[in-house]
Amino acid sequence: MTANDIAPPRPRTVRPQTVRYDGAQNRLRVLDAALDVFSQVGYEGASTRAIAAAAGIEQGHLAYYFPNKMALWRQVIETFAQQAEQRLAHHIALSEGAPACAIARAALPVLLRGFAENPRLTRLMLQEMSVSSDRSTWLAENFAQPVWRLLAPVFSQMRADGYLGGTAPEIAYFSLIGAALITFGNRALIAQFSGIDPADEHWVEEAIAHMLAPVFTSTGPAK
Repeated sequence: MTANDIAPPRPRTVRPQTVRYDGAQNRLRVLDAALDVFSQVGYEGASTRAIAAAAGIEQGHLAYYFPNKMALWRQVIETFAQQAEQRLAHHIALSEGAPACAIARAALPVLLRGFAENPRLTRLMLQEMSVSSDRSTWLAENFAQPVWRLLAPVFSQMRADGYLGGTAPEIAYFSLIGAALITFGNRALIAQFSGIDPADEHWVEEAIAHMLAPVFTSTGPAK
């Protein structure tokens, strides 16, 4: 037998590894991509095709998780907004029994940092609350009103204790929320106009302190 009579070994077939994602991971990836697209171009400008592309999946696979664009939009809000509401409720509960001013000092910065830490969601909410639609109504009923119900007793007691600069609780609250939405929902615009980095932690804390100053302005107990 010669060396030529020995057949060379067959090369091993190496199959490409397929990256697998479980359902929960895929779903979260789609929601994150949808938040990106919705915040950039708004609900009307967003398409399921663009969202699927941003998530790296086929458009047909998107329907497996969400039957239509509205269902996807609602799930985006529910997923990312509930976190902020839960954090707020937690801090209010921790301060139970404390004076209203102390509860506000503990809870309100948490609420405002939530807007700052998720500017995409903040921008999306700013867009939706700026126009009257079925979406803005749903957003108000499911998130804006529950947050207000958590804080309304605190703001009312603060007004009675002589804070809020003497203004009505509703005015103080919605002025605060409006400032947060506009400031933290417009990072690109602020950076373009001012040249600063609105994501800078020091800048964010300074902005929050400025927004909260009128809330803690004391005029003496209400009469």
